Parts: sequence; structure tokens; C-alpha cells
Amino acid sequence: MFVSELNMVSFRNHRRLFVDLEPKMYRIIGPNGTGKTNFLEAIYLAMTGRSFKTASLKEVIAFGEESAFVAATVVMDDFARDMEITVKKDKRRFLRDHNPVKNTSAYGRGMGVVLFEPGHLQMVQGAPSRRRAFIDDMLRMLSPAYDEAYTSYYHVLYQRNVVLRKLRDMDLLDVYDRSLANYAAVILRERLKFLKRMAASVSTYYEAIAGEGEGLELRYKASFPVVLDGELETAFYESLKQRRETDRERGRTSIGPHLDDLSFLLNGEEAKKFASTGQIRSIVLAMKCMEIDRVSEQLGEAPVVLLDDVMSELDEKRRRMLLSMIRGQCIITAAEPMEALEEAAEAIDLIELKKSADDLREEDLW
Repeated sequence: MFVSELNMVSFRNHRRLFVDLEPKMYRIIGPNGTGKTNFLEAIYLAMTGRSFKTASLKEVIAFGEESAFVAATVVMDDFARDMEITVKKDKRRFLRDHNPVKNTSAYGRGMGVVLFEPGHLQMVQGAPSRRRAFIDDMLRMLSPAYDEAYTSYYHVLYQRNVVLRKLRDMDLLDVYDRSLANYAAVILRERLKFLKRMAASVSTYYEAIAGEGEGLELRYKASFPVVLDGELETAFYESLKQRRETDRERGRTSIGPHLDDLSFLLNGEEAKKFASTGQIRSIVLAMKCMEIDRVSEQLGEAPVVLLDDVMSELDEKRRRMLLSMIRGQCIITAAEPMEALEEAAEAIDLIELKKSADDLREEDLW
């Protein structure tokens, strides 16, 4: 899978830009402010319908403009898919093969893209939300059923919390509890199944990156007692009922997939507390390599890989290890030249691309 054409108008600091790409590795080198990350964001948005920088798409609109436009031709299974998004301050329009699409789930279905950005290096020591997001983003991309359950779960969770804060409609609370339990069971079951499959792969990658002598183990930390061979939906519903008074006092739901966590153990010890900087980076690299493999396996072809300014955070050994794991199209940004990148990737010059785009007529942009 690869992006063969990328086009954007009034997208962040890119007034207009058009580029042809091939299924190979590219590097974009330059100081902050040149639009390197925005270039990757445009690809990610064009393929998924979502931004990795903001939850509010209107923020991608260039200053002083009324709308932003991004489009890409994505080649998958030897077929070209035309993906197009127009963002205005009050609405968005998604077109897939020139046909309107109602939501991001349908828009990005079947698209494979793996992102690695500096925030991911906080996956081990950072907040639990980072670890949940890693699993959720992957599962939402690979499974429409999971994406639907995830979206519905957070919608019902918001409604339940409103009832808790207003301290009324307790009969309605039971309705929300049953609905929340239904979606929570789907999320938890899929997370656990995925964790079981990915644990061995992550451990193998970690050993290859860090060397022998250290065993990496992944554990899921649920916020309520989970009986794996029992009925998850019933168990979660009963746990919600038992905590209603506590939740009413706090004004929020105190258990559920939105609070669960993932734990990394090195030789039985919590990596979050005891791991060195090198060990932590090796864990994250192992997770990203596993993600590339998992997406490739699910889609039957390598995903587009976006590496945003992470190479400087890795030593030369880990840089070369990561580059060796990537197949297909990959676009890498960095603030300054690096030997490993010079050898592996072709350069993209954003300044020259912008000059070329300025010479195009408006109707030539898409």
C-alpha cells in the first residue's frame, strides 16, 4: 500500500502543495516550522479521516482561510483509491472514490498507516491513556466492529456521567449501565485477544533490539475484576451497579475500559519504574515493529509508515534496526541529516514542492 499522489490547499502552513510519491522510503530534513509534521499529518488525515495532532479538524485550516483541502491517491491491492477531505469551520466533507462518506470509519476502512511520533516514546512511562490509545488506534483501524463499539462506549459513558453529576434519572442510569456493559464487553474481549496475540511478537522484537538476557512481558490491567471464562457483559454490569453510590459521589464512572492500563515487565519488574532510557526506547520500538507486522498481516500488504522526528531520540543501532524492519512506503522527518537516513531514504524538498505548486493553476491541484 502506498500514497502515489498527495495534494493539499490551505492546510496549516502549506498554502498549496502537490507531490508524486512512489512505494519507497523518503526523508524530509529541515528545521522546525517548515511543515514537516504537517506533511505527515496530511497523509494520515487523507488515509484515516482523523488527525494525530488534534481532535478538532478545523484547526488544520490555514490562518485567514475559510477551508482546508487534502486529497490523496492510495494504491492498495493494485487499485487506486481517491481519498478527499474538505474541512470548513462548521462542517467536513469526506469523499472516497468521489462518493460522499458519512463517517471516518467508512472513509478509512481498509487503509493501513502506522505512525511513530515523539509522544509514543512516553508510552511506557507516560499516562495510561497513551497505552490505551496505542491499542485502540490499531484495533479501530483493523476492526470496524471494534471502532463502532469504541465510539458507542464513549457516547454512553458521557451520558452516564451527566446523569451521575445531575443526581437524577436513576432509572435511566440502569439503562445506560446495561448499554455500557454491552460495549465494554466487546472492547475488553477484543483488547485481551489482541494482547494475547501481540505479546509474543513484541517480546521477540524486544530481544532482537535490546539483546538477549532480558525478558519482556505484557499484562493487561483491568479496572474491575475480570473472569476470562465468564460472561464479561454481566460481570461489568454487576460491577457498575455495586459502584453506583461511589460514582454518584464522584460524578463520574470509576471503572471501565476507559480506565484500564497496559503493563510492561522486564524480568518480572515494572519497566515504568525501573527501566533505563535505552530499555524504554527498545520497548517502544518493539511495539511499533509489532504494529507494522500486525497491520501487514491483517491487510495483506505493508502499511504506509510515518516516522515524525523520532530518529534523533534513538541511537544509531536502534535507528538502523527500525529502518531494517520497514517494508514499503515510509516517510521520515528529522531536524538534521543522519547517516542512516542518507543511506536509506530519498530526499523530499518541501520548499521546492511549494514553489512548484505555486506555479500550478487552481484547477490543476485536484
